[in-house]
Amino acid sequence: MKGAIVFLVFFVAMTAFTLLYADLPPGRQIYEMLDVPETDYPVGGIPATVLIMSLFNGIVYGIIAGIVYSIAMAAKRRRNESKNEVASTEQKKFCINCGAEIPESTTYCGKCGASQ
Repeated sequence: MKGAIVFLVFFVAMTAFTLLYADLPPGRQIYEMLDVPETDYPVGGIPATVLIMSLFNGIVYGIIAGIVYSIAMAAKRRRNESKNEVASTEQKKFCINCGAEIPESTTYCGKCGASQ
């Protein structure tokens, strides 16, 4: 869900930014690859060609930001899981006589029978 919000924020921001700077890549390059003639026909007061290039940039930069955010969150989760794994290892109980791992609530070792 947060990745979608990151996408939307970058989509809106880059679309608005490209309306001011229409030649910002890759919007113009994508538009030129479509081999569509440019037009100044206004859509909501904005020339159609500029609006389309802005939307292309919003989509491309939004996807990039969403991917970067997802990768960063996955790495953070992996680090947290590693920390939790280390913490759970430290909380295990071992027999004071033979060193075998035993349940924390036990009073006798199941392997050697020593009192804990």
